[in-house]
Amino acid sequence: MSQTTFQLQDDILQMLYWMRGEHLGDDVSSEQLNQFLKVDEPLLAASIERLVDRSLLERVGDARLRLTAVGIEEGKKRFLEEFSTYLGKESHIACSDPECDCSSADWVGACRSSTSV
Repeated sequence: MSQTTFQLQDDILQMLYWMRGEHLGDDVSSEQLNQFLKVDEPLLAASIERLVDRSLLERVGDARLRLTAVGIEEGKKRFLEEFSTYLGKESHIACSDPECDCSSADWVGACRSSTSV
């Protein structure tokens, strides 16, 4: 089954959110992004354009892209929807405050005050 533009948009947001959280880059080229996604260039270009039009991505210079503030929130939402069952305590859904409830050993869920990513 071929991937739709809408599915790919979700994948792009998730990938950029993950790359940002892993300190692999705040801005990337479409070629770097496609090293992970492995999709046809026209489909990738159309999906990127749509995300830029929706103000979820912004262009940096001539050939690089990054998530906007709204894009970060959307990427986080989609990433958590897709991967939350696989994330452990070391996940990016907990904040860096050692006094926060999410730092306790019995904490389950996502920290509501998370600003770590």
